[in-house]
Amino acid sequence: MSKYKEREYMNLVWDGSPDAYYIKGHVTHEQGIEILEAQTCLDDDELEALGQAVQKYGRWSCQGDAPEGCKRVLREYTTAGRGRFKITCFGVGVFAKATAENNQ
Repeated sequence: MSKYKEREYMNLVWDGSPDAYYIKGHVTHEQGIEILEAQTCLDDDELEALGQAVQKYGRWSCQGDAPEGCKRVLREYTTAGRGRFKITCFGVGVFAKATAENNQ
């Protein structure tokens, strides 16, 4: 069970700056921008640099086998499946450009 609610920004930990921003559930681009404005500290320039919203499916996976436990990572999928939940992705920087090219 996910700790995030439907239409909620998923505050993930990144090594460095984020490659994407995620929202739980499928939302439109405009709805996603509103959610990101309300639930993050992104300024107007950062919001404008985001890629187009892409509706995908996510699943929490375990990575590594450290003694203190595994590190949970979010995996993206293009189709629904067992254990997957709806997410909306907004790419950042080069990932925003790749998102736009994939949607054409």
